[in-house]
Amino acid sequence: MKLILWKFMYNKELKIVKKATKEAGVWLEKEFIKWTRGQAKYKAADEIVTWCDKKSEDIILKHLNKHFPDYALLSEESGLNNKISDYFWTIDPLDGTSNFTIHNPLFTVSVSLFYKNKVVLGVTYMPILDEMYWAVKGLGAYRNNKKITVSKIDKLKKAFCTYCHGQDLASHRQAYKIYHHLHENARDCRHFGSTTLELAMVAAGHTDALIVSKPKLWDIAAGIILIREAGGKTTDFQNKQWEQKATSLLATNHKIHTIIRQNLKKINLLNRA
Repeated sequence: MKLILWKFMYNKELKIVKKATKEAGVWLEKEFIKWTRGQAKYKAADEIVTWCDKKSEDIILKHLNKHFPDYALLSEESGLNNKISDYFWTIDPLDGTSNFTIHNPLFTVSVSLFYKNKVVLGVTYMPILDEMYWAVKGLGAYRNNKKITVSKIDKLKKAFCTYCHGQDLASHRQAYKIYHHLHENARDCRHFGSTTLELAMVAAGHTDALIVSKPKLWDIAAGIILIREAGGKTTDFQNKQWEQKATSLLATNHKIHTIIRQNLKKINLLNRA
């Protein structure tokens, strides 16, 4: 009965978000093919933005505002709307903008839905591979229409880890420490430049852990529910279950969660986020 109720509650939201992210992603793929690097601009000293970010956002907002006009939302480019609601969207219309501008195909479109501050739905679409990762609370996680689960790796030496970081200097320095330590102690440690994609990769079992300092909500919300529904674990660096106000994220296949935290402690990161 509970499973049926969840499906009934969010069936429309899932259908519309899938349609919106696919439409935005297909449009982005066409622009990606003909993009030239000189078209990019900077919205901050070290943060690139393109007109494609805004166009993708417009496509998504067109669908969400039409079907859910009373829902609150937060989008990377336009910020918060003025709605007060138990339902709250987060939108990243182009995650991996820097990759996009240098003809690196690792970019996504990502949308999540919160209900009473709990993430209940997430969709991340990777246009170049036509892969749509989606999850609804209680229904599992999927890539297109195939169910996905996290990996079973339980040793750090066999673990493929990724990391992301905020824009500030302190976050950069944390990332250097993480990379140096895990590159030497895990199977590998890399930074792909798209947090939403890296979370989806953990959910699908392609990688085993993602470590993020100073994350933005729109970067991680969809991936949080993907990983939870795929059997993984999401906490902050202090091992508290991730929530909206968290300033760090450790997302793993569950089996190496404690091991990763022990290694973060070795490089003095647990008390800094």
